[in-house]
Amino acid sequence: MKLIAEARIRNGKMEFKQRSVFLSDIERLKDGDYVVSVERKKKKRSIDQNKYYWGVVVPMVKHGLLDIGYRITTEGTHEYLKSEFNIKEIVNERTGEILKTIGSTTEMSTVDMLNYFDTIRQWSSEYLGVYIPEPSEQLRIEV
Repeated sequence: MKLIAEARIRNGKMEFKQRSVFLSDIERLKDGDYVVSVERKKKKRSIDQNKYYWGVVVPMVKHGLLDIGYRITTEGTHEYLKSEFNIKEIVNERTGEILKTIGSTTEMSTVDMLNYFDTIRQWSSEYLGVYIPEPSEQLRIEV
């Protein structure tokens, strides 16, 4: 079992956001040896990344899927992209079995989101023949 708790270090002291919940979870652990790890909290995806995803990536993939014969909505496109490119694994610590779940884009860090975009852009280009511009790329439309 893996416990995660958000905390802030201030003047060398750790302050937990939900201390009582974390301590309650610790009390339920079996006796044994554990590893405690502290890492800096990652920045969640940005508003600009969210705008790019919903304003560029999802619509372009949706149109690509429509062009090859799939009847799909914007939300359906989002769910499809998550199911293909945002899979998380949960390991059963007793048996080693792995459950695969669909991750949430709202929980991604800014770096994870960039990697997600890169994977989708590459797949879209290869499978759909649809070029998705990078977030910083300015496209010109010839009239």
